[in-house]
Amino acid sequence: MAKILVTCARSPAAVHLGRLLHESGHSVMLADTKRLHLGRWRSWPDKCLRHPSPRHQPQRFAEWLQNVVKTEAIDCVIPVYEETFHHGLNHGTLDCEHFCSDIETLDRLHNKFEFIQFARSCGIEVPETIMVEHIDEIKSKLTSNHILKPVYSRFGENVILKPNPSKLNIKVNKTNPWILQQRLDGKQYCLQGICKNGKVLSSVAYSSDFTVSKTSVFFEKTGKGDLGGIIEKIASNCNYTGFLSFDVILGEDGIARPIECNPRATSALHLYAMQDKIDDAILNGNTVQCTGVSRRLVLPMWFNLLANLFKKNHVREWRKARKRSTSVEWNVFDPRPGLLQLISLVGFAAVALRNRTSLIAATTHEFEWNGK
Repeated sequence: MAKILVTCARSPAAVHLGRLLHESGHSVMLADTKRLHLGRWRSWPDKCLRHPSPRHQPQRFAEWLQNVVKTEAIDCVIPVYEETFHHGLNHGTLDCEHFCSDIETLDRLHNKFEFIQFARSCGIEVPETIMVEHIDEIKSKLTSNHILKPVYSRFGENVILKPNPSKLNIKVNKTNPWILQQRLDGKQYCLQGICKNGKVLSSVAYSSDFTVSKTSVFFEKTGKGDLGGIIEKIASNCNYTGFLSFDVILGEDGIARPIECNPRATSALHLYAMQDKIDDAILNGNTVQCTGVSRRLVLPMWFNLLANLFKKNHVREWRKARKRSTSVEWNVFDPRPGLLQLISLVGFAAVALRNRTSLIAATTHEFEWNGK
């Protein structure tokens, strides 16, 4: 069995992945910049490690990563969320398997304008997308059928739907470009693939029916898998290794069009169960299926309910979703991880206040990648 290091232990998905790997017989270590994270009080990690901020101390992080691989005899390092980009900077420097792609590949997919150009070159139908470096140049083109968003962003942060030219107050320049994108009609889905050397080993899709700040908080398989073959086309054309995720719109014409790419894992990891043998895909490059049950984030689901309390049929659908899903983070037999989430929330609130950012942006403050 392998010795595996899983990073970003603050995230429920990383902890879930670590548990699946442990239950498959592997020795698992969790790592994060925070001392108190969701994996801290779990019984199964061999160790919980703390490392420097990849964003603010890149050299120290690189040294830590290389050192821990040697001293702990790690066989495989698996980045999960935004820290993936900083792992990409260190791609090829570790004496073990590194489940990610190089930074050039990751950056091309994370950059919302460059991704659209690349997807089009792969034969994928995409929405019309224009790079914006001076807001005055596109004010006359703005309509309710457009979306404005930064070239580098995450979790739907700063996305402007139906932009009003007279009310725009955003900083746009060559060092902070945005994109103007055609707004597509249809149903939105989130796709995630597990890829290795350009081959898609597993794929899953879930819809975005319950969200908080444009981020999904309820995860349920749709059975659609790799809609339009988007994961396969992108992965094969850049020889991708790692988790590869997309937000796509399935139009009434039956065509799935990606609106952006997240070259990292998403909460789709929660849909995998132990019998799916996700370790067989990551470590051995074998194809696996996703059969897990529907999952929900408890506190965010309540926030979703409050925000949509008077929306027609929402309460009824919310109750149905809650009934047919299980909690990601809460367990009546072990309430400590849930308590840690509350402690973490207080810490992230402090980061948000200190840096004048949103609470959701604070969760990735130490990991963010906004280009070179």
